Amino acid sequence: MINIEFTEKEKRMFNHERYNPPHPKVQRKMEALWLKSQGESHKTIARLTGVTNNMVTHDIKEYQSGGIERLKELQYHRSHGEASCGND
Repeated sequence: MINIEFTEKEKRMFNHERYNPPHPKVQRKMEALWLKSQGESHKTIARLTGVTNNMVTHDIKEYQSGGIERLKELQYHRSHGEASCGND
């Protein structure tokens, strides 16, 4: 488990953002970080948010490396067989 200390301001921010995000994936990430800020274990966070322990760890590391703005980024990965939409 990753040990991380959250300020009261960060806790309030997660609480707000978990109900006001632009996308459901972002909402799930905010919920995970809010639960982490409340002292929940990765196992409990994974169960409550419906993702794996590895995804919880990934979300926390993402926050540590880029803050809340990084959590708001949506990253989509194309499969190898998917056709290109641009001028690649």
